[in-house]
Amino acid sequence: MKRRQFLTTAAAGASAFILPGCGGGSGNATTAPLASSDAPASSTPPNSANGNSSGSSGPIAAPNPPADPNPTPSPAPPSSGSASFSLGIGTARTLAPFTLGMPLKQGEYPSNLSIGCDLPEFQAVVKNRWPDGSAKFAILSGRATLSPGNTVVVNLRSTSATTAGPVLTEADLLATGVTASISYGSYGTVQLGSLIGVAARTRTWISGPQMSSWLYSAPIGSDPHLKAWFEVRLWKGGNVEVLPWIENSTLRVANPGTKSGTATFTLNGSQRYSGSITLVHHTRAVLASGTTLTHWASSAPGVVVRHDTSYFQATKLVPAYRAKLSSSSELLIQKSYTPLARGDFPTDMGSAGYDASIGLLPEWDVAYLASSADPRARNNVIVNAYAAGRYGIHYRDETTNRPLKFSSYPNLVINDANSGVPSSGASINNQYTPAPSGSPPNWATSHHPSIGYLAYLITGHAYFMETVQFSATLGYLKQNDTSREFSKGLLLTQVGANTTRGAAWSLRTLFQATSATPDDDPLRAEFIASVEANIDYYYGRRVHPQGFCEPYSSYNGSNPPFTHAAWMEDFLTAAWGYGLDIASGISSAQRTKMSDFFAWKARSIVGRLGGTSSNEFNYRHAAQYTIAIAPNAPENTSWSGAGGPWYASWGQIQQVTTGTGNEGITGGLLDAYFPDPTSYWGDLQPAISYAVDHNVPGALTAYQRMTSASNWSQIVTGFNTQPVWSVRPRSI
Repeated sequence: MKRRQFLTTAAAGASAFILPGCGGGSGNATTAPLASSDAPASSTPPNSANGNSSGSSGPIAAPNPPADPNPTPSPAPPSSGSASFSLGIGTARTLAPFTLGMPLKQGEYPSNLSIGCDLPEFQAVVKNRWPDGSAKFAILSGRATLSPGNTVVVNLRSTSATTAGPVLTEADLLATGVTASISYGSYGTVQLGSLIGVAARTRTWISGPQMSSWLYSAPIGSDPHLKAWFEVRLWKGGNVEVLPWIENSTLRVANPGTKSGTATFTLNGSQRYSGSITLVHHTRAVLASGTTLTHWASSAPGVVVRHDTSYFQATKLVPAYRAKLSSSSELLIQKSYTPLARGDFPTDMGSAGYDASIGLLPEWDVAYLASSADPRARNNVIVNAYAAGRYGIHYRDETTNRPLKFSSYPNLVINDANSGVPSSGASINNQYTPAPSGSPPNWATSHHPSIGYLAYLITGHAYFMETVQFSATLGYLKQNDTSREFSKGLLLTQVGANTTRGAAWSLRTLFQATSATPDDDPLRAEFIASVEANIDYYYGRRVHPQGFCEPYSSYNGSNPPFTHAAWMEDFLTAAWGYGLDIASGISSAQRTKMSDFFAWKARSIVGRLGGTSSNEFNYRHAAQYTIAIAPNAPENTSWSGAGGPWYASWGQIQQVTTGTGNEGITGGLLDAYFPDPTSYWGDLQPAISYAVDHNVPGALTAYQRMTSASNWSQIVTGFNTQPVWSVRPRSI
């Protein structure tokens, strides 16, 4: 299939809402049991202005509105929501343990009720809430008796039941007798047993009566950069699962470099992994292989968890996709995991041309949603999320043992020597991360994919949540401290380190980090503040009448007219529309600004899908590689104040761009390698779809012009084999 080229341009603890036993446990912090290591949560429900769970460190919310003189009646009785998942198994098991992440629709599971189901052994831990206080993302765990050929469909419901069992603690973990260790060549060995119960080495991730989980870490020997990590899950009944990894990552410790040795993971006296691993600076490697992606202390239960992907997409935490993969799709060939192997990532991130990794989600993640949660696709999501460990993006602040806070490092910029991060910026007071030796594979933010986000949403593993955070903080670190406005973390289209597409993908990642970071995680307030700063900046730059943001350069050089990549603008429009769906926690005033900005920004796609009058851009030509956005050369075009000069109409833009005015006719879609699903016609689908969903004026009519075209079905057919751009409006 012919591909077009993209030319490069110049230059914590959990929120302790434990909801056990399917009739079980209150969703309010006042009745939820707490692990002894957790601080008591406030009984105040989440504030509707910021959506944070009580006790969160998010920004100060706007005052609550005055009391309603006609108060809302008491909550409706418990009812069924529409969320569900299924459990299957290959060999019969009694009380087989399971855990999964579960996105939830806004309003379905309110804060004053618990999440229940019909399984007798079940809990739900809410990690994030929507602005109205309802559950947004929960980690569900339990045990179920399963037999081959009998899939159990679990329907979630809201319930007022408050029964709770004793929370599983680290004492219960020790009582299982579990032993585990990580060794790395001559550097040393870390024993899990020496970390359990040691506050400085432990972070509680989940506390509950069905499953509790902890993160443990310690230096490997005396090397100041190396650490061993264990993410441990303990179920009622004593089942233990471990996700182990080694990490070569510090933020400001001198002399980061390459480490090599044989890495070994042992569990209950049995060697589960051994292999030679070379860790370049700021990379990490999960110690697993093949299709064994975590390790069980006893035999793996083999529970097959499948989400209802229609509901999953309806939650808005991921885009909605029209594609439906056949069971024989090549995207469903199951991948094997090898530490630090490339997986499905490009051989050289940032090189010109289409790549399946580019999009709001990469194609391997879309395959999970477009295949009704095929277990092979689930495997591939996790394998590729692990593969992201090969990139030098893991800058862990040694003072907190977490990804960095923007507010702590307003001037710090990544040292571009051997960083593997092209186009990094400068610090006005020469604050750089230490110069490393060795170089990891290129991580080009202009082309970087979403990593870890879907893996976290489907598994609930903290490892993947931190992957999202590392990607977002890397996007901050690589910017000039002045252009990002220091700790604000602005991501600008006119900065050469980004270009329009780089700003789009970095904003997408920032929005995902804001959404995935738990409400009680201190980093969430940092991400929210950065989102709000970006909203303010972009809102104040709405000068172009057709909705284009200032680009880094013109494709016409210093000659008139000023031409720009239309497809990059579509990426940016899509990112903002997606962010408007998922970035809860921002104030109501900022959300209004964000919505207004998006409505302006979406003009750049709505206008290109215009009608047949002379002052419109005919929809058949919407998928342009470059488009004329101003009549003058760049140096004679202003982007401040009223800006300009600009074209008076879309009809003028079509005349200059295509050499012909609006032909005044309808017909099939043209240009741009149509009907290749990876062409510019594919690129614009997310932008127009989010414009429709957010009720941008003219968007629905524009969308219907496109989908009513005589040859529209051809690209739809192509989406079923290459689904990454098959985003559709949820409202249709």
